[in-house]
Amino acid sequence: MKILEQYIQGKENNPDTCEDGLYIGEDIIAVLDGVTAKNTYLWNGVSSGCYGKNVIIDFLKKQPLTDSPEKFFMDADRQLKEVIDKKTNDIQIEDYPRVSIILYNDRCHEIWSYGDCQCRINDKVYSYEKEIDRLNAEMRAFYLEYCLLQGRTLEELICSDPGRKEIEDNLLRQLVFENKAGKFGYPVLNGQGIEAAMIKRYSVKPGDQIVLASDGYPKLKKTLKESEDALKEILEKDPMCFRKFRSTKGVRTGNISFDDRTYCRILVE
Repeated sequence: MKILEQYIQGKENNPDTCEDGLYIGEDIIAVLDGVTAKNTYLWNGVSSGCYGKNVIIDFLKKQPLTDSPEKFFMDADRQLKEVIDKKTNDIQIEDYPRVSIILYNDRCHEIWSYGDCQCRINDKVYSYEKEIDRLNAEMRAFYLEYCLLQGRTLEELICSDPGRKEIEDNLLRQLVFENKAGKFGYPVLNGQGIEAAMIKRYSVKPGDQIVLASDGYPKLKKTLKESEDALKEILEKDPMCFRKFRSTKGVRTGNISFDDRTYCRILVE
């Protein structure tokens, strides 16, 4: 495999707080997306998403590569369980570190995914948009439009994002749907066991160009520049991410995007 492009950028423009990660090993390349914390609890001084990402990167450095995605994701999830079990009496379920991951296994010529990261194989994009995210994004957009009609300005909304506050209860309720079958169920590594049926697995062949990315890119294009340009257009026209691109969060004051983002383009050899 040959890496053609790679890029990682935190929404706060600070690598120390970035909840995304990129791991490059001898036979594996992985993009990790630590889930945005639902609370203010810190793990060794960082958010739960950032801490979970670091735990899985340490796992990737030490774990021999397997040919079984089921075993791989179960073993990765077990790493989170171990750190959670050490603090069970101190934290709530919303404080658990959670991670989405997508990887390319060069030994198997396969892409494995668990969570809402995305990939592109030549000209076809494979994404995992959660139904619960669509619901919450619609509810947030509805409330922001309501606020505007009540006389609040867009500048005021950017400062406080009342739409995000309006869906906070739902963001906590959705945790019961993690790794559960059904319309609102979704996969995520959370230390509580995976649902093997939710693993995504794609075969590739020599000569294919693949892109692994987190969901910080609303439109995953063939090149990094094209993906960045598409993101830039959205952020310029809809920084709150509730019209042109609907999300559960917008660009907070002082941030440079609505989410952390990672992009890695690979040539399969």
